[in-house]
This record gives sequence, C-alpha cells and structure tokens, in this order.
Amino acid sequence: MNWDDLRLFLAVARSGSISGAAKSLGVQHSTVSRRMRQFQQKLGARLIERKQGGYALTRAGEKV
Repeated sequence: MNWDDLRLFLAVARSGSISGAAKSLGVQHSTVSRRMRQFQQKLGARLIERKQGGYALTRAGEKV
C-alpha cells in the first residue's frame, strides 16, 4: 500500500471534500479526485461517497 495514497485519503476524510483536501495538500482538486479513484480501484472498495454537503466515508472507508 502506498503511504501517499493514505495521506490523500486522510485529507479527504478530514476535510469532507476533494477541494478541501487539495487545498490542505497544496495540489489541484483534479489530482485528488483522480488519485482517490485509483486508490479505491486498487483496494477494490469504495471508501468515500458523494453526499449533499461533500463526501462521507463508507463502511470500508471507516475501516481504513
């Protein structure tokens, strides 16, 4: 597992948004979005889901 992927996931989980995570990490929101898709594909599980006010963790995301 790539530790940078975990750092990115944690930023999304803490901020509740892709743009918030991008801002805190100093990268573009498109980078965070792409990398989260790749990370979830590698794990074979959906970790976050889009909600009305941002993103929320799925059960698999909570376990991570």
